[in-house]
Amino acid sequence: MNARYYAFAAAIGTLLTSGVLYHVLAADSAQLDVAAQRVALVPLVVGDWHGRDEPTDDAAFAQTGAKAHWMRSYVHQQSKESVFVILMCGRAGKMAVHTPEVCYSGAGYALSDQPTPHAVKDEKKAEFGRFWTAQFGKASGSLRLHWAWTVHGDWQAAASPRWQYRGEPFLYKLYMSCNVRSDRKTDSDTGAEFLRDFVPVLNRALFQ
Repeated sequence: MNARYYAFAAAIGTLLTSGVLYHVLAADSAQLDVAAQRVALVPLVVGDWHGRDEPTDDAAFAQTGAKAHWMRSYVHQQSKESVFVILMCGRAGKMAVHTPEVCYSGAGYALSDQPTPHAVKDEKKAEFGRFWTAQFGKASGSLRLHWAWTVHGDWQAAASPRWQYRGEPFLYKLYMSCNVRSDRKTDSDTGAEFLRDFVPVLNRALFQ
């Protein structure tokens, strides 16, 4: 009798656990779908920065686990400074890996300095995010890259994104780069100016 009771109880427990997991996974998938759809809502025009969609390798992005993505070039209409931006959305476990040290090395770039956190601030010096920044170089030239992750709009230079975002139903990842040239002001100024203008608009598209 006891054996039958324990077997029955175990079976019921398995069914209940399976049902809970099914609903949790379904809810996570629904949240991921909504978050991914909002990637397309980010505008091409952000103040004086005018963007242009660049062709993407959809198969390569699919391998990274991106549910939605785009690549764009943004050019400032007055200064003519330009930046290159990649936005991705996918499951947290996938978006937390493939950091630039891995991705850009595959394109022939080598890390020129150690990544350091960069605070993104508005004109009143209020901080609304932190991005990693580092310079990458190869024979044909160098670029400065900024990158960060977010779930709710607080872009972070996460030291361990797989741990920090574990259990989240989705995760956004943003890369922004600009070429390093000797004939213009510092690349860090260009990146900071773009992020100051871009991040508030980006957040309105993704979270409002």
